[in-house]
Amino acid sequence: MKRAMMLATVFLFLPAAGARAWAADEKPDCSAQKTAVDEATTAAKIKADLSSCKEMKGKEKKDCETPIKDKAKEDTKAAKEKVAEAKKALACCNNPKKKGCM
Repeated sequence: MKRAMMLATVFLFLPAAGARAWAADEKPDCSAQKTAVDEATTAAKIKADLSSCKEMKGKEKKDCETPIKDKAKEDTKAAKEKVAEAKKALACCNNPKKKGCM
């Protein structure tokens, strides 16, 4: 009788243990983070639009292009930082136990 009670107890808690193990194997939905990484990567690849300086020549053209290029460098740097943040968020979504994710 004691053995039957032990088996009944084991079988009673076995489905709960199995469900917990199954939930741990299930991967989280990281599609939002993946989309953010793709958008940030695309934004980082945009180049400066120098078409407004196309008609100019010499020093005038250089003076026209310089601020546009400087702004593009700043924007690219900011976009690369966003890419790094988005990649970290995606990595943490895929593996929440990873160092620095909690």
